[in-house]
Amino acid sequence: MNIKKNLVSLAAVGALSLLACQPAMSIGSNTTTTLAEHNETRGYVAFQWFTGETSLTKPNIVLGLRQTTTDISNKVTGYDISYSYSLEKSASDAFRLGYLDGKCNRGLATVGLGYSFKKDTVLGFGGLVGSYAKAFGEIDGNKNLGAGLEFNTLRCAGDRESTTPVSAPS
Repeated sequence: MNIKKNLVSLAAVGALSLLACQPAMSIGSNTTTTLAEHNETRGYVAFQWFTGETSLTKPNIVLGLRQTTTDISNKVTGYDISYSYSLEKSASDAFRLGYLDGKCNRGLATVGLGYSFKKDTVLGFGGLVGSYAKAFGEIDGNKNLGAGLEFNTLRCAGDRESTTPVSAPS
C-alpha cells in the first residue's frame, strides 16, 4: 500500500513538473493573443493550513501551477493544479485540479477534484481564490468534511489592469 502511495505521489509531482517545463506554458509567461484576451501561466508556492490536520507551526507546503485567460471585461477562466506536502506528517498530502471562474475584484470561484495520499481516496472541493490567498471546503471519498486556508505567491489571476495589451497586427 505504501508503494502505491509513493508511486502516485511521484506521478503527481512529475506531472506538475512536466506542465511547468512546457514551452507554451512556462512558469511566469504572459501572452496577449488579441486586445480582448490575455493568457497567463504562473507557478507558485504556498503555505496551507487544513482543519484538524495541520498545526499553526507546521503548515502544508504547496507547489502549484495556474493557467488563466482573461477577457476584456476582466472575466477570468482557467485551471489550477497543485501538489501539497505535509510538514506535520513528513509525507505527501494531496494532489488537486480545479477550475477557476470569476473576476479579480470579486474573487474567483474554484471547484475541482483531487486525491488524498494520506487517506488514499478521491477529494471534491470548492472555494474562493483571491490575490495571494485561497479558502476552500473539501469532502473526501469517506464523506469527511474539511476546510483549508492557503497563502500563496500569486496576485489575482489574469488582472488586465496590471498588464499592457499588445495590438493585433494589421
